[in-house]
Amino acid sequence: MQNNEKTVHITMPDNPALSVTTTPPPEPEVTKKKPSIFLQNVSESDLILIKKETQRTTALKWHNIDKRAQFVRHRVIQTLDALGAPRELQFIPVAESGYNPYALSPAGALGLWQLMPRTARSLGAHHKNGIDERRHIEESTKAAATYFLQLHARFDSWPLAICAYNLGPSGAARRLKKKPWVPEDGLNNLPFPAETRHYVKQVLGMIALAEEEKLHFSEPIVTKSKHIAAPTDLTHLEALSGLKKNALYRLNPELDFQHYIHKDLILHLPEENFINLELALSNDPDIFKPKFISIRIQEGDSLWMLAKTHHTTIRHLKQLNPKQGHLLSVGKTLIVPASNSFSVTASKANPLLSKGRRIRYKVKNGDSLWKIAKKFGTTSHAIARSNQMPRNRLIRPGDKLWIIARLQPS
Repeated sequence: MQNNEKTVHITMPDNPALSVTTTPPPEPEVTKKKPSIFLQNVSESDLILIKKETQRTTALKWHNIDKRAQFVRHRVIQTLDALGAPRELQFIPVAESGYNPYALSPAGALGLWQLMPRTARSLGAHHKNGIDERRHIEESTKAAATYFLQLHARFDSWPLAICAYNLGPSGAARRLKKKPWVPEDGLNNLPFPAETRHYVKQVLGMIALAEEEKLHFSEPIVTKSKHIAAPTDLTHLEALSGLKKNALYRLNPELDFQHYIHKDLILHLPEENFINLELALSNDPDIFKPKFISIRIQEGDSLWMLAKTHHTTIRHLKQLNPKQGHLLSVGKTLIVPASNSFSVTASKANPLLSKGRRIRYKVKNGDSLWKIAKKFGTTSHAIARSNQMPRNRLIRPGDKLWIIARLQPS
């Protein structure tokens, strides 16, 4: 056994040098950080390749992704923690949607986690009363995290769970039955399409770079929830709370409309804006009650019928809409007095729903321009204009149309 004792000389002010024997403190043990459970058994050569590829593909767009993530990531992490799901799953929305809760795929996948309608409903995320839970931060994250935990339990591997999320569990199981895979085989030998292999490499690459602190998110906006009683004019609420234009809809992307007549809401706001809201409500509990709302003109509508429905007169409707003639155009909007008997579904849409939602739609049996327009919250005229065709043109199954969607298929 090695003797660690050393003799040191200490000079005292009033005494000659003394020889004192001391034992230096033991050197602290260096504890190596455990690798992420997502990277266990991933070979060193695979790690080098996926980190290099992820740096190449994410560097140019990371700023915009991070900016969008700031509005919602605090609540994503809170939900993952509450479910006992690994925090590494916060990188899935980067690969799926670029952290855009409004992202809508041509196949109908929606939200941060790109949930398909049937999958979302089976996991408890629904669309009703003007609230779409595929865009709702907590509800969509809860659904996706629950799904991931189920996939991990089934495949007993996080890389395989990620593949199954992208490809679908049945498709993944069929391919693994034909050609089983273990981590030692390497990521390039995963028995899945190239797109799925790229997807899992992208996610694992981000996790690996984050572990080395070469990739990181900015601090997210911390919000508080507030119950808002109906009826509500969200445009007015946004302005009085001090939020920048459309920030309310970035923080609360589940909202379909700008006015809610029957439905109470739970809104998420930063602390500063939360205080402004509380102050405004304490001064006037009815301050956010809407006075006027926009409706979309439907087939069969007339000024007389709309005046009767909204407890007003034709003259008043014309005053509110000075450019509106006596004849109404289906699909156009009209300003009407708000009333508690008014249906929420006719309210003016969330302004962010029309941004970046240009999709390619394949015409199905029984489709008409009117039916397609209703399905996506747009108009026959808008679809015809987007596709440079007359409104009365016959469409056939298999035809493909460009659509600027305001709502998503459910």
